[in-house]
Formats: sequence, structure tokens, C-alpha cells
Amino acid sequence: MKSERDVLIVFGTVQRVMRAERVAREQGCDVDVIPAPRTVSSECGMVLEATSSQAAILLQALEMADLGGGQAWRRQGDLWLPSTLQAMNAPSSVALTRGSAYGGCGAKLSRGQLSTLLCGLPRLESPDLLVGIETIDDAGVVRVAPDLAIVHTVDFFPPIVDDPFSFGRIAAANALSDVYAMGGKPLAGMNLVSYPTASYGKEVLKEILRGGLTALEEAEAILAGGHTIEGQELLYGLAVTGRIHPEAIWRNAGALPGDALVLTKPLGTGLLTTAAKAGLVEPDHLTLAIRWMSTLNRRAAEAARDIEVHACTDVTGFALAGHAAGMAEASRVAIEIDLAALPLLPGTLAAAEMGFVPAGTGKNRDSLGRMLQVADDADPLLMDVALDPQTSGGLLIACSPADAEALCRRLPEACVVGRVVEGPAGEIRLR
Repeated sequence: MKSERDVLIVFGTVQRVMRAERVAREQGCDVDVIPAPRTVSSECGMVLEATSSQAAILLQALEMADLGGGQAWRRQGDLWLPSTLQAMNAPSSVALTRGSAYGGCGAKLSRGQLSTLLCGLPRLESPDLLVGIETIDDAGVVRVAPDLAIVHTVDFFPPIVDDPFSFGRIAAANALSDVYAMGGKPLAGMNLVSYPTASYGKEVLKEILRGGLTALEEAEAILAGGHTIEGQELLYGLAVTGRIHPEAIWRNAGALPGDALVLTKPLGTGLLTTAAKAGLVEPDHLTLAIRWMSTLNRRAAEAARDIEVHACTDVTGFALAGHAAGMAEASRVAIEIDLAALPLLPGTLAAAEMGFVPAGTGKNRDSLGRMLQVADDADPLLMDVALDPQTSGGLLIACSPADAEALCRRLPEACVVGRVVEGPAGEIRLR
């Protein structure tokens, strides 16, 4: 009796998939080429289907044929989860999200709380500090030579999903995103871990770290070390260092009236993962949300380097509205968001309608206060989406309408969600 084919491998092109099938069959592996589920791949129409019991043989065969590096997904119940061929036997019944009140970037302090805490603290100034805390940018930038600056950032949070590998991958992708949002290229990461060993055991942590490593590898960055403590709550993330030319930095300041706002990933991760905690989300919808959270912003950043970026940030815990407000305040402009234009993950509105609104949504609304202007006929469910704390969300880019059109042609998943207008600095208008 054949084992269930519970592994999918994405190779990027049909030619590589077909070659991988031939190599695997020559080694006696039970494989087939099938159409790619939309939740697993949107870039290649075919994937290799295999069994986890033959993962070691398959891995060796693919590497010998110079076909290694294909992204693997494994079946866990009704879900397809990102993985590697080396991690096919990850723990399958760990409920990581049950140990935290918040998940992912929803655990962040609100913009209002953060501003209050930072107010009055002394600043350590230097002419080489090119980007500090003044505009609450995504990362700090320090010049080390006339043609070289270093991007510094750190990000960690509690689990956003139950699967250890997926959690590690998402947390690392989220931390790396800050470097991409500044226009930089990641160089190295260092693990940051708080871990209750008695609650989960060592194998769970190993899979979390393995997930993080795959994100670093895809970013062509290295793991330079880390710090791990025995904590009451599970937390994981990275401190990341990147590089950039001092004259090529993207900031959240610089948006101009008339600019279009381009968003490069769909919204809804906070709503969907909150619904998942209650077991009331469609498996395919959760799988697609995990795929997007696991996706690096590298491709979007590389595409944006071909246009003139006036301002850029990434959309995480402060939600689309909150991060747009940060851009508007830093740029001394107002921003209008077209709610009907928001790209939504499948199941997002259903989760909002059922009331699975994360606690962070209320924090984001309160932080904006009077700077949040809502049209009388605004859809309340889409308002929840605009205020939904995202984890490992997309880039939000302010650029000319012509450049926005060019960027959306190159990135089919990107779309225009609003515009920059004259108005009180930091005002956000939901229409």
C-alpha cells in the first residue's frame, strides 16, 4: 500500500518540475506532477507531489541533480504548511497560539503608547545617524563610509500560527521586511528567543529556528548568532543587519500630494488567524494567509527599485491605516484610503462579520484618534480590515501614478489602495 503523498515541492518553472519528477522516479520515489493548489503557489502552475517517508532519498537525489532549493509544503490535517524536505517530521499537534493573548504583530504596543513612552527620552545624536526614531521609521540607518550605510532592525513576537516551522518562517520574514522597506539588502540575522522548554520540548524550538533559517537563506543573508532565554511565554524573532547606499534610503517621509499608494500584499492576516484560534476558518484560507505571511518582501523591493519611490513602509501591527498615518505624519500630508480597493485574503470579510476582530484593531483605532476620518457610508467590515494588525504584511509605497501603474504591472499582486493629498499632517481618511 502506498503512503499518502503529503509533500508538495514548488520549483518555479514547469521544466524544473518535470526534471525533478524524472530524477525522483529514477531513485524509486513515489512522486507525481500535479497542478499547484492556489494556496501553495501562484507563480508556477505545476508542483511535485511526494511522500514525507521518502524525504531523505528525495532530498539527496534532487541535490545531486542540482535541483535543490525548491520550496516544500507538507500536509498537516486539512492544511498545507510551508516546510523543507529536512523538516517533514515536525510536531503535528502543538497549539502554540493558545499560550498568548496576542499573536504576531498584534502584540505590538500601539502607536499612541509608543509615542508617549518615547517622549522626553534623551537622544544620542551623531552626524552618521541617517535615520533614527524621529519619524518612527521601520529601521535605523547608520553611515559607516561615504558609500555605505548599515540598516539595523529587530522584531519578535508570540506565535501567530500553531505550526512551529511556519511560525519561525513568518517571524523571520517579518523581521527581514524592515530592511526591504528601507530599500536595503539583508546581510545577517541573530535569533531572539524566549522559550518555555517545559511546555513544548526541544523539538518544537528546533523547528521554529529551522523555519527562520529558510527565510534568511532565501534573503541570501546569514545567521550570525542569537540569544535564547528560558521564558514564561514563547517569543521568537530576529535582529537583522542590512546594507544600503546612504543616498538610496527609502523613508516613510517624502510622500507628495498627488502620489498613489501601492500595497504589495493582500490584507486580513489578523482577522483570519483570530478566527483560526476558534477553529472557524476554512483550511484553504488559512493556508493562503500563511503563504503570504511566509513570503519575503524581497521581490516587491527589487521591483520598486526600478521606479522613483517617494516614501515606503511595511504594513504590520499598526495596520494599513496606522502605517499610512505614520507616513502621512512624517511627510506632512494627509492620506485617503479607498476601502473598496483593498486587496483581501479569502475569508477575511467572513471572519470580520463573525466578530473575529483582534484586540489590536481597537488599539489601532484608539491610537489614530481624531486623525482618523471616516466617510458616512464607509463599510464597517472594510474599516476593520484597514485597522487589522497585519503580520509580515506587504510594502506600502508612495510614488507617482505612472510609477504605480508600472509597479502593479510588474507585481500582479500589488494594487493602488489610496492617494496622498493636501491636509493636516497625519490625517487618514477612509472612503
